[in-house]
Amino acid sequence: MGDVEVFPFPIRARWRGEGLLEGPIAITGASGHVGTALRRRLASLPNDVRALGRGDDLVEAFRDAAVVVHLAGTLRPEQGDTYEGANLRTVERTVAALDGSAVERVVFLSYLGASPSSRNEYLRAKGMAEQLLYGCGRDVVVFRCSHIYGPPDEPGPLAAALKAIDLDDVVCVLGDGRQRIAPLYREDVVEAIVNASLDPTTYHGRFDLTGAEEMAIDEFVEALNGGHASTRHIAPHLARVLAHVAPGLTPALVDVMLADSIAGPLRAARAYGLELRRVEDVYLPSPHSSRTPSASA
Repeated sequence: MGDVEVFPFPIRARWRGEGLLEGPIAITGASGHVGTALRRRLASLPNDVRALGRGDDLVEAFRDAAVVVHLAGTLRPEQGDTYEGANLRTVERTVAALDGSAVERVVFLSYLGASPSSRNEYLRAKGMAEQLLYGCGRDVVVFRCSHIYGPPDEPGPLAAALKAIDLDDVVCVLGDGRQRIAPLYREDVVEAIVNASLDPTTYHGRFDLTGAEEMAIDEFVEALNGGHASTRHIAPHLARVLAHVAPGLTPALVDVMLADSIAGPLRAARAYGLELRRVEDVYLPSPHSSRTPSASA
C-alpha cells in the first residue's frame, strides 16, 4: 500500500522559529533495538528524554511532554502475549494517556502493508493501532517501515537471525530466497524519528519508509555475511507448518518473511531530509567474497 497525502505541520508557540523543539520527548518501548539507538542520538540534544517501559506511568510522563515516540510493539510477541496485546493494546494505553497532556505530536513505527482488514495478525494489529492514533487529536507521523537491521555490533533480531556465527554455519532462510526486500538501516530510522519529532518544518501523515535499494533476501543474507553465505531454504509449506511448532516462529511472522517488503523511499527521504544508506555501506564485503551455492529444504 502506498503513501497517503501528508499535511504541513502547524507551527505553534512551543516551536522556536527555525530551531528544534526543546520540550520533553517520551519514548515507549525505549529499551528495544530502535529505542536504544534513539536514546543515544537524543543524548546530544537538550531535550529531556523519558524512556518508558511496561509498568511506567504514561500519564505522568506525557503530562508536559511535547512529543511521544511510540516504539512498543513486536513481530515476535513474548510467550503469553499476543499480537493485539503487544501492538494494539500498548497504543490504546498511549492514546488514553494523551488526554489532558501537552503532547502535540506522536511518532509511530508501523510496518508496510499494515491494515485493519489484514488477515495477518501482526499487520491487522498495526493497522488498527494506526487508526487509533489518527483519532487521538494530535499531529501523527506514521512510518510504515520495511525490515530494519542494525550495525554489526547491534544487528537486531532480523540481521542476527540471518548472520552466520562462523564460516561453517548455514543460514536458514524462509522461502526460496527470492523475496524482494528493501532493508532499512536502523540509524536511518532514528534520523527519521528525530526529524519528525523535533523539526517544525516537517510534515505529519503516513509515510512508507524503506532502505535505499531493493534486493532478494538471499542477497541481503550474503551482504550481512561479507559475501560468504551458505544458505538453506525452507519451503513455504514447511515454514508454515513449523510456525505452529517451532519456538520463536508464528504464522504471522512466517507470512511476513515470505512476502515482499518494498515501497518507494523517496517521499519519506525528501520530507525528512534523509540520506538512506545501502547495506554495503554498513556491512563491508570481504575482499574474498563470492556467492556460495545454497541448499533447499
